[in-house]
Amino acid sequence: MLEPFRDLDDGEWAPLVVTLYDSLQRERELREENERFKKEENSADHAFATLLANGHLDKTPFRRKQTALLKNADMDIKVDVFSGPGKAAVVVYLTNTYNDEPWRFRDARLTSDLNASTVRPFALRMERAELVRGQSGRIAVVADRSAFESKEGLVDLTLEIFREDGLQQVVVLVDHALIRQ
Repeated sequence: MLEPFRDLDDGEWAPLVVTLYDSLQRERELREENERFKKEENSADHAFATLLANGHLDKTPFRRKQTALLKNADMDIKVDVFSGPGKAAVVVYLTNTYNDEPWRFRDARLTSDLNASTVRPFALRMERAELVRGQSGRIAVVADRSAFESKEGLVDLTLEIFREDGLQQVVVLVDHALIRQ
């Protein structure tokens, strides 16, 4: 049977108020995140990043300008850099060659300097966020002209991809000359 309501002492209200404010803060953050996702869902840059991450270069306006092949103890990496009309794109192909642990994506940053003091906007899509041994996947990043703009004019950007443990897996220089008019 339900216990009837009773009056709470002043000390009993404090935890309830804290819990209420925490819940309201979480709700506000989730609402903002949902709004961001709705905007991203309809953005051209995110659509291009999705096509690139799924291997559909032919359905985008991008032209491959540079390819780099890298290999280290646990990962084979291929990086393609693309030029586009008012945009630039990078596709990172990863193959996990490590024996034990899966590789997991943590974060990506696009900055105008290696100190990451000026983070720039970009669209990112992944084929998969986790790669078990022998598995491959793609990470596609698209940045439009506004990401390259500064007070001094157009600047080159640095794309950094981090794995789950916080170590930097890939660094790519994204030249502002990739942006076609």
